[in-house]
Amino acid sequence: MAGPEKQETPKADVESVLAEFDAREDRLASFCAKTKSLIEASLQDANIRYQSVQARVKTKNKLREKYLNPAKNYKRLDDITDLAGLRVITYYEDEVDHVAKVIRREFDIDLVNSVDKRDTEPDRFGYSGINYVCRHLAKRTSDVEYKKFAGIYCEIQITSILRHAWSEIEHEWYDLKEAYPDSVKRRFSRTLALLELADAEFLDIRKQRTDYQKSVAVRVEAKVADLTIDAVSLRPFIEREPIVREIDAFVAAALGRELSPGLEDSEVERRSTVANGAGLRTLQELRDALTKNKTAVPEFARRCSAELWPPAPKGKVHNGICIHHLGLFLTSRQGKVELISLLEKIGVNVANLDYLDRQVAIAQEVWANYPTPE
Repeated sequence: MAGPEKQETPKADVESVLAEFDAREDRLASFCAKTKSLIEASLQDANIRYQSVQARVKTKNKLREKYLNPAKNYKRLDDITDLAGLRVITYYEDEVDHVAKVIRREFDIDLVNSVDKRDTEPDRFGYSGINYVCRHLAKRTSDVEYKKFAGIYCEIQITSILRHAWSEIEHEWYDLKEAYPDSVKRRFSRTLALLELADAEFLDIRKQRTDYQKSVAVRVEAKVADLTIDAVSLRPFIEREPIVREIDAFVAAALGRELSPGLEDSEVERRSTVANGAGLRTLQELRDALTKNKTAVPEFARRCSAELWPPAPKGKVHNGICIHHLGLFLTSRQGKVELISLLEKIGVNVANLDYLDRQVAIAQEVWANYPTPE
């Protein structure tokens, strides 16, 4: 005798599903905010660079549209796993996998319903990224601050910034594109192909840039005599040259500031401009000038700081500060016209600076009292 037939679960009425969603919406919003912070902290801890982490709760209009989609077989609210959605946006395509590794470590992944959308047909273009359906780990939801999020599923998307930009643009008219003329659809596909090509080109350019930086660093290490001072060559010089570390410590002490090892690209560029503005063209010239003025530069900085310059905000000075003050010292010694020219090159408004004559005098006094060794 045949057993009773298994009855299929009836589809819940859409209005009851939306009412249930209303009751959960605040908790979903809290879930998104907490999970966003967790992802950001996890990526920072792993020293992984990212452009941004976005989080959102699905709108009611989108929920209604998705639930009523005849191509899907949703029966209840819990069948929809992206009520809470997050997106991690990387700068480059090859950083997606680094982020994915962290997400797999920090979340309980539903592998059956997750998908790597980078695995597409070779002649098709579209959104590319990894979409994980996941929830918080059981060990995490045992903590009081995560306990209320136990069992909540979300979708975490990981994609590059160009793919993200495309998906945002495409979203406005994606559902209607099949109705457009062929000429419009061809342009649509062609533009997407260009973005995919741009993603690959940026990767290749980044590799070439990195290779160039490494080759310059090798030449800096080898003390190649005619290596020009610029923002690329100056960074490894600052990081590796013993005379820089030595005089940096003296200058920081003279200014009454603490020395910090950090160095932003903008600061390297500024130090390069100051060195060039002082007439230094090669790293060997810079090395020689630092050696000859090892005593004079900290004394110049001390006197100007104590007698002339406005009080600096509390904080640290960064590596290579001695190059900045060397440039000021050498240029001030030459005269006011040369000093004004240098200050204007680094973006200083000299109109209200009434101490430039005295700075020139101090530089000349220091030069006389601390003669450079032969």
